[in-house]
Amino acid sequence: MIRVLIVDDDKLVRKGLISSMPWQACGMEIVGEANNGENALKFLEQNPVDLLITDLAMPVMSGIELIRIVRDQYPDMQIVVLSLHQDFEYIQEALRLGAIDYIAKTQLEQEQFEEVLGRIVKLMDRKAGARSKAAQPEEGAFAAKGSLHVYYAFHPEDEAVQLGIPAEAVEAEPGIWYTNAEQQPQSKSRAASNASQHPSAAHVHFVGLDGMDRKSILQLVRAYGRQDLFYDHHALTAEPIQIDAAVYAEAQDKEIDSPPLDQIKEKWGAADWIYADAVFQAQLTELKALKLPPVRLARIFYSLSDEWNRLYQAILAEPIMIEDFFASWYSFEQWLLQVRERISRAAAKPLFSPEIQNSIVKAMNLVQQNISNPISSAEVAQLVNMSGSYFSQCFKQYVGQTYTDYVRDIRIERAKEYLRSTTRTIQWIAEQIGYSDEKYFSRLFREHAGILPSEYRQQSAEGQRK
Repeated sequence: MIRVLIVDDDKLVRKGLISSMPWQACGMEIVGEANNGENALKFLEQNPVDLLITDLAMPVMSGIELIRIVRDQYPDMQIVVLSLHQDFEYIQEALRLGAIDYIAKTQLEQEQFEEVLGRIVKLMDRKAGARSKAAQPEEGAFAAKGSLHVYYAFHPEDEAVQLGIPAEAVEAEPGIWYTNAEQQPQSKSRAASNASQHPSAAHVHFVGLDGMDRKSILQLVRAYGRQDLFYDHHALTAEPIQIDAAVYAEAQDKEIDSPPLDQIKEKWGAADWIYADAVFQAQLTELKALKLPPVRLARIFYSLSDEWNRLYQAILAEPIMIEDFFASWYSFEQWLLQVRERISRAAAKPLFSPEIQNSIVKAMNLVQQNISNPISSAEVAQLVNMSGSYFSQCFKQYVGQTYTDYVRDIRIERAKEYLRSTTRTIQWIAEQIGYSDEKYFSRLFREHAGILPSEYRQQSAEGQRK
């Protein structure tokens, strides 16, 4: 039986996991639980454990700190991360430290219990096989220091990706395999081709490694995989990516000045990139040149997708969704192209010219940007170069409600977000959405939502605790 220790500061989560998951059916048994990293380490000192399932955000000692220590003191123990969506950056760090998988708490809510545990068992079996293989002499893979073929898997648990890794490749760490260039056939093997073409795998040929020891080479491989592989990998090519160690090291020494986050959000929050091909391509090229860390890029556009949903909620049939993880710039670009197409298609109204449509969308954007200091219909009409009466007529036909009703709905929806996510006073929330009179805001909120702001906050809190 696989002995499992569960670590989470939330007692309800721990008890829920223990009682609801089919542990025995999957060959597992719960041998202990702990509410933080320190108590988990105390348990490990006295009890054998095969699998550690840990939350990341915990008091006393975080999950990341716990993973680092366990990796050092218990190298054979396997680790799975238990996480919420907003822990995405920490999940990436945990996987880099050696965690074999992560369980999103939304998976548990959807009762995918057997699927989750089955996947973990497969990963543990695969890791056991890799350790047996790694116990054999590895230095032959570095006999010819001049070059090395490296295979990266963005989703190591995906068996389809595994099939694309050459049999002679050695697993250096989760998701990274390598083999000596001399062991690589002169003609491209089918396995290598599969690895390059699979959207969740990449084949990189490192050259110019003469004089570098094994540790330095692996540091180079890790560094490239964390940052630049994201921008170089393209799912539709079978050719390996060629990286010269000296050229890469020189490029790393050059710093790129990244614009402030507000500037990036301002450009992508505006509507020009949706309707003007030249603007879209220019912004895309500029964004790629920044080479932002993939995690930061995903977080920026996760925030932007919320803004787009607020902005275009009146015309979109379904909200814009963003992936938890983009394997490459190519996959990110494809997602962005789909978003652009969805918005432009939803916004297309045969009755209006592209110029009028663009003006209306700009007006909607201005409402979002000036939520705390709303602007009148006449003012926004002037800002988008339309007459007041024609703007009002076009806006109602395009959006499906008057400008005044649209502004009110946006302000009330923003108030609901504040009520759900903050403990700020009702007066503060009223001021943030442009109402100086708390009583007037409360009355308007009740007319729109059917209950007072304080009642809405209480109901939301109770719903989150269930």
